[in-house]
Amino acid sequence: MKNLFYITLITTLFTLPTAVVAEIEISQSLDGLTPEEKAWLLDDSNLDAMMVASEDLVWSDKATKDSYWLKNNLKINNQSIKTGWIEFSQCHFKLDAINKIEVAYQPDLTRNIKVLSYKGIEHIKVENSGVVLNNVSSDAQICISGESKTLKTIKNGFSIQRGPYMRKFLDGYYPMIVEESIEFDNLTARLTKHLPTNPLKRPDLNQATYDFSYSFEGQLRPYYQFSIPTINKEN
Repeated sequence: MKNLFYITLITTLFTLPTAVVAEIEISQSLDGLTPEEKAWLLDDSNLDAMMVASEDLVWSDKATKDSYWLKNNLKINNQSIKTGWIEFSQCHFKLDAINKIEVAYQPDLTRNIKVLSYKGIEHIKVENSGVVLNNVSSDAQICISGESKTLKTIKNGFSIQRGPYMRKFLDGYYPMIVEESIEFDNLTARLTKHLPTNPLKRPDLNQATYDFSYSFEGQLRPYYQFSIPTINKEN
């Protein structure tokens, strides 16, 4: 029988091999699942139809917000340019019913982790560089904030490497939605490069915030590059 009870969701990255990683690990237990959910997990018959057996990124319209999805907000100011540290908030929606989930970040590149809000979770605990969730009910959600060292200065600006985002299952991936916004606090910056780009979806841009929406299967590694006017560099 296949081992169906380990699902990994990678959510943030600085630069390989020293990555800022948020990993959700689901304990190997069927406790808390309905008989129908247990039967579905133990049935191998439709796995090929549900997964992309490749690490390649595929844009997909199969993902919906009726299943697990992720929302990130990044806030960047002049101090971020100097230090590389940016503020983040991260919300995990539509979590599955499971005994234990651990959201773990890389210690040397993450700090000041706090839980902003949660529902459908009996007990939470911030420990070391992560958050442990116990007795998670269906459709649960949690929002976490902190600081991550994900900004790298380049000539005339800075870059941010994110990901890999994925909803991994066995040797393949489920469809997944990631929404990511980049907000500037008393800072003017212009997007000069964005990879990968979905030709069917354009980012929502204004002077203070860039909003990106991704619906995909596989591994998503967004890369953002911004230029900074001279006036910002003098602050």
